[in-house]
Amino acid sequence: MQRHPITACVLAITATIGTGGIATPGASAASEDVPTDVTVTTDQRSHLSLTLYGDGSALVWDTRSASLASGSNRLAFEGVSKQMLASSAMIRADGLRLEDIVYDFALLTPDALLRRSLGKTVGVLRVHPTTGEETVENVTLLSVAAAPVVQYPDRIEAVDPEHLVFFDLPADLRAHPALLATVDSPKAGRRDVTLGYLTSGLGWSADYVALWNEAQAKITLTGRATLSNTSGADFPGADVVLVAGTVNREQPPVATPEMMRGRVAAAPMMADAKAMPAPEQFAALHLYTVPGQVDLADRQTRQVTLLTTPPIPVKPEFVSDRVATYRQGGEPRPTHPELRLKFDNAGNTKQQAAPLPAGLVRIYADSADGTPRLLGEDRIDHTPAGAPVSLIPGEAFDLTVRRRQTEFVRAGLPENVSESAWSIEVSNAGDKEATVRLVEIASGDWTILAESLAHAKETAERIVWTLPVPAKGSAQLTYRIRIQQ
Repeated sequence: MQRHPITACVLAITATIGTGGIATPGASAASEDVPTDVTVTTDQRSHLSLTLYGDGSALVWDTRSASLASGSNRLAFEGVSKQMLASSAMIRADGLRLEDIVYDFALLTPDALLRRSLGKTVGVLRVHPTTGEETVENVTLLSVAAAPVVQYPDRIEAVDPEHLVFFDLPADLRAHPALLATVDSPKAGRRDVTLGYLTSGLGWSADYVALWNEAQAKITLTGRATLSNTSGADFPGADVVLVAGTVNREQPPVATPEMMRGRVAAAPMMADAKAMPAPEQFAALHLYTVPGQVDLADRQTRQVTLLTTPPIPVKPEFVSDRVATYRQGGEPRPTHPELRLKFDNAGNTKQQAAPLPAGLVRIYADSADGTPRLLGEDRIDHTPAGAPVSLIPGEAFDLTVRRRQTEFVRAGLPENVSESAWSIEVSNAGDKEATVRLVEIASGDWTILAESLAHAKETAERIVWTLPVPAKGSAQLTYRIRIQQ
């Protein structure tokens, strides 16, 4: 046969597809010992439910209608998650007896097709450089280690894999991942079969917009849920339930960085929810049922409004704390106290308080022209209704704290005992008086010997002074402490 230079690269795949949609070398008569192959596609789905967890995992319940033969049937559920936890798979169907479950991840790829064709007859496609005529020459595939090696009747050559033509599709290769379940049916007919499984790559995270009205001393929280799908499968028209709380897992799923940040490559979309999810107590957790049905395609995120609180009374505080080292050297470095917004997660007479799932809080406040500006971000843990919340958007720019050690004494004192004297000056460059909480965290047994302002002992180690600082002025605290280590 005349050989022609190859000027075009073509990948051609030809296969025989057997009955029932399962790729087979050819249809064969069923026997009592061989299960009947039944492909269950996503088009046969009648109901889909997703329970999303905050660790990047989900529980999927997928109900599909399948036409079963009497006796043994091998159901091939297509369109399942590529990140399915195979050992978690469950089959629910009245009257059916489950024999086994297999997660089939042998996907139809050029590499898999090459390896399945070793020792078999394939074709090499040639394209005439001037006429464009295509010819196929049958060869035997000998090796695919580096490049395909084929045997002609008179020679052996290495060829480009893109020039190979395949005549048969291996029965174990599928275009999409599938879960195979062998079930025994007492009679033939159409039945609803529900597949349940855990998967990673599906999850949700909460984030909040907090609007602080400084003049009214109120704060309002709007919580949103970001639903993320990187599982490799599409989940259209799903009933979605969000689980808030910590779920113990022996081997927790590894959430991708995208999911930890609450986003994936695709742009987020707002779900068409007519109302906010209603919280429900579930054992030690909380459930939020998203109204309506949600389409969650692979590589997509969606956002739904989770909750909105009524305006809540909030108390701003300026806090400067440090772990006290009672031997200071060098010039003290000025610091700025943190701004902390403290409030109780409480409702009012018109709206009951709701639990707050853990998440990121972005804090805004109105500027002079009425435009909300970002003050900063903080995170909250899972917070029950009525529990206290503290947000730290950042530091107070106009307040400066300088701690200076004025004396340190160890001579003449018992072993492991020392005394030190301190001066803490707070200056205020702002136009309003400010009250600063000065917190010293002291380890060991301590005693305040002298102080210019009475302290409060919050815990065994936290010593707190509340120091008012006038506008455009400064204030000073002095104290002397004895510590036994």
